[in-house]
Amino acid sequence: MEKMIQLENLSKSFGETEVIRSISFSIDKGEVLSIIGPSGSGKSTMLRIITQLERADDGTLTVDGETLFRSVGGKAEYNRDAERRIGLKTGLVFQSFNLFPHFSVLRNVMEAQRAVLKRSKEEAEEKAMALLRKMGLEDKARMYPYQLSGGQQQRVSIARALALDPQILFFDEPTSALDPELTREILHVIRGLAEERMTMAVVTHEMHFAKAISDNAIFMDKGVIVEEGTSLFSDPTEERTRQFLSSFDAD
Repeated sequence: MEKMIQLENLSKSFGETEVIRSISFSIDKGEVLSIIGPSGSGKSTMLRIITQLERADDGTLTVDGETLFRSVGGKAEYNRDAERRIGLKTGLVFQSFNLFPHFSVLRNVMEAQRAVLKRSKEEAEEKAMALLRKMGLEDKARMYPYQLSGGQQQRVSIARALALDPQILFFDEPTSALDPELTREILHVIRGLAEERMTMAVVTHEMHFAKAISDNAIFMDKGVIVEEGTSLFSDPTEERTRQFLSSFDAD
């Protein structure tokens, strides 16, 4: 199976606080990985490192066969020539939407295409409208983010991420700011992408959903991977995993 992500011995500290300690995992092409764990366990920091919003201290990361950084003498050494190419292969959907409030929905989905991929206005608009249609938001194209529900705003942010044609899409607790009804909207969209075999990694507290869509899963706590494999949802082997899942109705 082709590896889209190969992460080895990743470490990251902020000052004296070690937030990630030598973690390793891989994601195959077309696979959905769920990442669960308590707040402060390093999940979001890990996604931000893979998507180049944070720098690693140590470790090796290969994305779609190209190395972003490798461990040299106990320190992460970045391949600066490859940063942009690898950056275009990854997309990140934030929990807080991060839409431009002064841009219309359509322009929010068009803007990065114009700036990053240098697409023409016509190409970018055609792509944006196709994605908004896919998200059930074609009729919202001329509206502004404040005129949309939270679920609709999150669907726009998913469309914006997909507009750059990433090879792998990361979700950082995409439903944490939404009520249960709007949460279902977003989970339906992610499930649809999973059925299309989009390679994805999803940080989530929605245990039923994670169990349903995952090809693989990891449970993180205190900066390390405690347990890996979808069996952790129904038959965890580690006591810490059992403790965490006991706070959810994860049957």
